Amino acid sequence: MDVEGVGGVVWQPMTGLIEVLLLAFLGLAVGVIASLLGVGGGLIVAPLLLIFYNFDPGRAAGTSLLVVLISAISATAAYLKQRRVDVRMGLGFSLGTIPGSIMGSISTTLVGSELFRVYFSLVLILSALYIVFRSRLGVGRGGLFKEGRQSRIVDRLGREHVYSFNPYLVVTFAVLSGFISGFFGVGGGIVNVPVMVILLGVPAYIATATSHFILLVTASTGIATHAVLGHIDAIIGGLIAAGALLGAQIGAKASEKASSRTLELLFAFFLIAIAINMLFQSIAR
Repeated sequence: MDVEGVGGVVWQPMTGLIEVLLLAFLGLAVGVIASLLGVGGGLIVAPLLLIFYNFDPGRAAGTSLLVVLISAISATAAYLKQRRVDVRMGLGFSLGTIPGSIMGSISTTLVGSELFRVYFSLVLILSALYIVFRSRLGVGRGGLFKEGRQSRIVDRLGREHVYSFNPYLVVTFAVLSGFISGFFGVGGGIVNVPVMVILLGVPAYIATATSHFILLVTASTGIATHAVLGHIDAIIGGLIAAGALLGAQIGAKASEKASSRTLELLFAFFLIAIAINMLFQSIAR
């Protein structure tokens, strides 16, 4: 029997040590993947809660967002120590994603999402292919929009990362990112990272770290709403989040030793996997 706790948070009894360990291990895997790629992990957690726990969409989203927030806090703390977070850019994205997300959420009631989901999948695939093959296209490392002030970050290992930073473009693209995230109900990381890498020319090494800083703001905003609505299963979400807390540290440490190009390729393959999944969902419906 479910028991409702303070603030409408749903508490559900757990059965079995094996289930507890499996949830924690799931969180560990999610934390590693999320911190490596700069995504929140909700695209992994939410579908599993829908399938195996028969959660309704709101409860799955709210519980998943709890995991995203804990993972983002853990990863951001590690990345700040590694000096890989562009705080100014992160704040610019955070300012833009909030109104964009609101507009995207409202638009879901006005526009059919199935065909748009197919188009979005194709955009993700094209983005992934561009990341993989852009050197052969003669584009190189720079972004498509290169104007702006020069940013320079020297990480903990002494490696220098130089790229252009235009705050006005950042906020503009962030609104678009927030709109897409709100419309499709996906984590901002799968939009923010390609925007930073492809359009702004930010090294993936910096973009994936900064993406988690942005997630702190977006996840906090979303989780406050879901908590009021009673959409969070604190026990199941807490167990997964406990694993994600450790997994994010492992992923952040592993990514510090990886090259920016390696992270780009990993993210490109992740985008293709997400796109294929969205296409199958559209066909199934």
